[in-house]
Amino acid sequence: MALAAGVAGLGNEFTQDDVGLILQNSRVHQLSSWRDVLTSPYWPPAFHQELYRPLASLFHALQFDLGGGSPLVFRVTSYLLYMLVSVAVFLLAGRLVPRPAALAAALLFAAHPVHVEAVALGVGQSELLVGLLAVCMAIRYIDARRRGALTARDWAILAILYLAACLTKEQGMLLPLPLLAAELFLLPGASTQRARLLWRGFGFLAGIAVLVVLVRRAVLGGQFAGVLVAEALEGLDVGGRALTMLRVVPEWARLLLWPAQLQADYSPQEIVASTWFGPREALGFLLLAGAAAAAWAARRRAPVFSFGTAWTAIALIPVSNVLVPTGIVLAERTLFLPSLGLMIALSGLVGALWPRVAGVAWQRKALGVACAVLVTAGVIRSGARQRVWRDKATLTVNGAQNAPRSYRAQLAYGYHLFESGQRDRALETYQLALSLAPRGHGWRIRNDLARRFFGVQEPARAVEQLRASVAEAPERQETWNYLILGLLELGEYAEGGRMAEDALARGGEPNVFRDLRNLADSAARVGAPPGSIRVRVVLGPPPESR
Repeated sequence: MALAAGVAGLGNEFTQDDVGLILQNSRVHQLSSWRDVLTSPYWPPAFHQELYRPLASLFHALQFDLGGGSPLVFRVTSYLLYMLVSVAVFLLAGRLVPRPAALAAALLFAAHPVHVEAVALGVGQSELLVGLLAVCMAIRYIDARRRGALTARDWAILAILYLAACLTKEQGMLLPLPLLAAELFLLPGASTQRARLLWRGFGFLAGIAVLVVLVRRAVLGGQFAGVLVAEALEGLDVGGRALTMLRVVPEWARLLLWPAQLQADYSPQEIVASTWFGPREALGFLLLAGAAAAAWAARRRAPVFSFGTAWTAIALIPVSNVLVPTGIVLAERTLFLPSLGLMIALSGLVGALWPRVAGVAWQRKALGVACAVLVTAGVIRSGARQRVWRDKATLTVNGAQNAPRSYRAQLAYGYHLFESGQRDRALETYQLALSLAPRGHGWRIRNDLARRFFGVQEPARAVEQLRASVAEAPERQETWNYLILGLLELGEYAEGGRMAEDALARGGEPNVFRDLRNLADSAARVGAPPGSIRVRVVLGPPPESR
C-alpha cells in the first residue's frame, strides 16, 4: 500500500526545496565532500546558513553519487523508506494491540495522503528516517522493558539510533520522550523502582542531546534553531505565538484525520497572526484539551490510545512555534511523525473494542469494509497528489489554485505566467501577490517584477517598482543595486550617483557602490545619452523567502 500510494510520482523531477538543497547544492554532489557536510549548515551559501542535519545531507550525497544526480534514485529511496516505516508501524502496533487492529493501523498509515509531501521530496527523507528511527527505538525499548531492565547493550543501541535521529532532523532530539510515554502508559511498575532502573540510561541520552546542541551551536555560529521566522509569527512573543498556533490546531486535526485538501504553502494570508481569542482559537484550545482529557481518561482501559496521543503531541512540539519560532507555521511533511502516533492511538481504540467485536461477524466485517474503503480512498488521493509534484510548473499552478491567499504561491504563479508569455495575466497575478503580502515583504515581489521588466527592456517600469521597494525595505542592498542600475540605463546619472552615495552611507558593499558611483559620474561627465548603459538581468525563478 505504501508503494501504491507513492509510485505515481516515480518520474517526478526535483522541485521546491529539492532544487536548492540537492540539485544546486554542490556539497551533496559527491560523497567525497563528507567532511564539508559534517562541518557546514544544512542550507548552502545561496541561502541563510541555518539548521544542521549532516546525516540527511550525507544521505543525499550518497544518492546523488550513485545516480549521477538523477531524481529517480531519490524517488526509489523514498519509496523504500516509506515501505520500511509502514512495516515498522505494523511491528510496533502488533506488540500493543491485536493483529487485525495493528494491520489496519499500518495500512491506514501507508495510504495516508498527508505523507505525500514527505515522500515526494528528496529532502522529505529526513522525515522518513526520523520516523523509522523513532519506531525502532520504541520497539527496542518496549521489548527490553517487558523482559525487565534494559541492558547496557540495549541502551547502546538506543543511543546510536538516537544520535542518528538528532543528526538527521531536529524532531529527532525529542525521541526519548515517546519512550517515557511508553513507560508511563504501557509498562507497569512503581514509579520509584522504575526511576532507579532507568535514570542512568535516560541521563545518557540526555548527554547525547547536550552534545548535539553544542555541536550545532559551533557549526551555526552560536545559533540553535533557524534565524528566519514565518511571516505570521514575526514580532510575536510567546503568548502571541501560542495564540496564533491555536488557529493551526484545527488544520492539524483536519490534515491528520481527513486530508482531502492538500497544499504546498500555508503562508499569509492562508494563516495569519491572532490578535484575540476568537472562535478559531477556541476550537483549537478545545481540540487540544479534549485530546489531553481523552488520553488521560483512557490510560487504564485503552493505554495504547493514550500512548499514541502522547506520541502525537510530542511530535508536534518542534513545529508548534511556541517555545522557538521557526520559518514554517504549517507544512504537511512535518506531520509525518505526528501521524505515526495518531495511527497508534487509533489502533489502541480498535484494540480496546476488539474483544467485543471479535465475536460478532457483522461487526468484524463492517470494520474491515470501513478500513478497506479508507485505505483505497487514501491511495487514490495520494496518487493524485504525487502527480502535483511532477515538476515546478505543475506544482506552481496547483499551488496558486489550492492556496489562493498565499502571496508566495501567487508570486511563483506570476513568474510562471511571465515565462509562458501570458504577460497581462502575469502582471495581474503580481498585483494580487502584492495585495496579499504582509507588511515588510512586498519588496520581494516588487524586486522580482522589476527583474521581469528589465528582461523585456522596460527599465522605467522596473525603476518604479524598485523605488517602492526601497521605501518599504531600505536595508535591502540588492534593491539599491538594481535601482541604481535602472537609473543609469534611463540616463538619470546624477540621481544614480546620489543613490550610490546613500547606499555607501548605509553600509553598502564598497566595491559595488563605488563602482556604480564612478560609472554614474563618468557617464554624466561625457554626456552619455540615455540607453548608453544597459542592464542585463539573468532571469530565474523568484527567490525563496528564506
